[in-house]
Amino acid sequence: MIPVEICIDASDAAAVERSVSAAYDGGAATLELCADMHLDGLTPSVDCLIAARRAFRQRPGLMAMIRPRAGDFCYSPAELALMLDQIAMAAGAGADGVVFGVLQAPDHCIDLAASQRLLAAARRHALKTTMHRAFDATPDPNATLDTLLDLGVDRVLTSGVPWGQRGSALDGVERLARTIQRAQGCIEVVLGGGVNPANVGPLLARLPLDAGRVSVHAYSGAQVNGQTTVETVRSLVEAATVRSS
Repeated sequence: MIPVEICIDASDAAAVERSVSAAYDGGAATLELCADMHLDGLTPSVDCLIAARRAFRQRPGLMAMIRPRAGDFCYSPAELALMLDQIAMAAGAGADGVVFGVLQAPDHCIDLAASQRLLAAARRHALKTTMHRAFDATPDPNATLDTLLDLGVDRVLTSGVPWGQRGSALDGVERLARTIQRAQGCIEVVLGGGVNPANVGPLLARLPLDAGRVSVHAYSGAQVNGQTTVETVRSLVEAATVRSS
């Protein structure tokens, strides 16, 4: 079975509780909770995190976005300090993991010093770590993956398509295949970018699933009229299960 992660827009606590309950009942293995998805996801509020934790019950897999602002992924010392505070907040609200990515200007390679500080903070709270799609904004995905492996990051979210370009994970399938093979099971590769119940099967069929740890990530692909539904999440879970059996 390929685990399914559902991204939830943390607009308000009541809406979060409804959406997370739907994801839970539909069989989602993990959640990524983000505020302001129209800005590609920012750090959610503590109230929304608490609501998500309540609705996801004791299932491990509540991942909190740690992104203090929209725009690029190159952060000032003050923004980095805020991210450290947000990691502690997420842990206190019951998150199981955090999702972040910090790049350096002007080359957009991983900011090693900043990443090490964030990883150390996450580990102090026993949180899993995921690099979000800042991975796709780096100039050399292979070199970036090697750095993540050296750092000990648990997971990486990628569409295989360079950040800012149009296209879904199906368009990036060749790069995704190379990433999975290079990771060799040492880091979980989370496939995101337009994933839905109709295309997850064709996507997984073109990937070397036996070469490593793979999961899929969906946002709008798990929604109907902008709402996360039990039926759509379940359809996604079943489509991933059929392919991997």
